[in-house]
Amino acid sequence: MKSLTEIKNDIIPTEQHKYGLEYHCFVPLTINNEKVINHFILFCKNTGLLIKYDEQNKIFNYEKLPICPALSDVTSYSFVHLYDFIFLFGGKNTIRQERIKKIYKYSMKEKTWNECKLTLPMEISASLAILSDDNTNVHVIGGRNIKDEKEKMHVSVNVDQLFEKAELLKMIQELKKEIKILKLERSYTIPIEKERMIEDEKKNNDTVAIPEECKKMKTQ
Repeated sequence: MKSLTEIKNDIIPTEQHKYGLEYHCFVPLTINNEKVINHFILFCKNTGLLIKYDEQNKIFNYEKLPICPALSDVTSYSFVHLYDFIFLFGGKNTIRQERIKKIYKYSMKEKTWNECKLTLPMEISASLAILSDDNTNVHVIGGRNIKDEKEKMHVSVNVDQLFEKAELLKMIQELKKEIKILKLERSYTIPIEKERMIEDEKKNNDTVAIPEECKKMKTQ
């Protein structure tokens, strides 16, 4: 088993809070759903940070990110990240000691927070959220309920339900732009487009048979 090597002893510049940093959300930064090397996002209560690590100089850099006012005292939420969004499920308000069933999302591109229209079926904290293999569903499992008891819960949430219609349309438009760029940058065509081009070429190369009557008329 490989031992760990300390690369840098640093203190994360968190905002002051009565209960400090605990049960936080920590995910990689993504652009167009691709991970950015050594860039991470941290959210916990009233702290939001983009953490960048410079491997060459072994230095951490921090950039403050906007926090969701409704979550400034909330922790113990489960979370997933997908399509440059972070989704937070449920959680516990550490000041009021109340659990919530709301779902919030953070846009890495826009740096904005929004509350999803969809909610969990019950108030829950300390659950586990995991994406399905095909990224079409989020499974929210277990946790502690409003009575602070262990909850045997398994909720499957369709990813489409977490987005607004306008957001889905925007993602489709961005995907179309990316495909257009790929067509311009690459010497080959996308398979579907290539198949269509081959079919068009076949149609253009097909010879039209001239009726015998027309041939006789030409020779007369």
